[in-house]
Amino acid sequence: MADAKPQRTAPAGSLQRRVIAAFTQHLLLKATAVFLAVVLWFVVNAKEPQVMIVPVRFNPVLDSSLVLRETLPLLQAIVAGSPKELIKLSTDPPVVHRQITAEAPDTLVLDLRPSDVTLPEGVDAVVRDVEPHSLTLRFESTWTHKVPVRSMIDIATDPPAPAGPIATQLQPDSVVITGPRHLVMRIPSVRTVKTTIALPVSLPHLIDIDTVGFGSRIHVRPAQVKVSFVPLPHS
Repeated sequence: MADAKPQRTAPAGSLQRRVIAAFTQHLLLKATAVFLAVVLWFVVNAKEPQVMIVPVRFNPVLDSSLVLRETLPLLQAIVAGSPKELIKLSTDPPVVHRQITAEAPDTLVLDLRPSDVTLPEGVDAVVRDVEPHSLTLRFESTWTHKVPVRSMIDIATDPPAPAGPIATQLQPDSVVITGPRHLVMRIPSVRTVKTTIALPVSLPHLIDIDTVGFGSRIHVRPAQVKVSFVPLPHS
């Protein structure tokens, strides 16, 4: 019986060359395969919806008689969509619009829902939630109101016996007052400053409106009225 031939083992140098060849041969094809795998991974993940917290602008449309006492609050929304769509919101954030009329109270609480958040045109995403769920707005509501002017003018005549009764005419006979609503509502009329005018006079007088007690928050227009004196017809 013939003896079995001994198996030959590959030289160590040959094994090393094969390992090196596995990493060095066909580099272009291998690099292309890796690149395509990375691109495919990004494409697949880009189609999967993501969730992101984005800032929201609050844009109230106020009546001209309302003035906010505080800065507008900060809002955030949880928005779901593809990364391609969500990245658009970094430069063009969503907005909450609200129309607020003159009948609003000085302190107004607004409830917010996801449907109140308006996404920019062309963004395909969904608003899941909005924070906070309510806003408290405090107004310094400015009212403009027209009120009559009452005369506080005394007439002195020289000679003391006038030709007949004399009427005091104010022009204009009403003025516009502007200020916080709760203050303006308490002013049914204004009056001239107390003064005495001696007759006869040749020219009309300008008399100030008495604003003492109104404070700096109440404005009166005009601040003066023209006073003239007209004889009344004899009865």
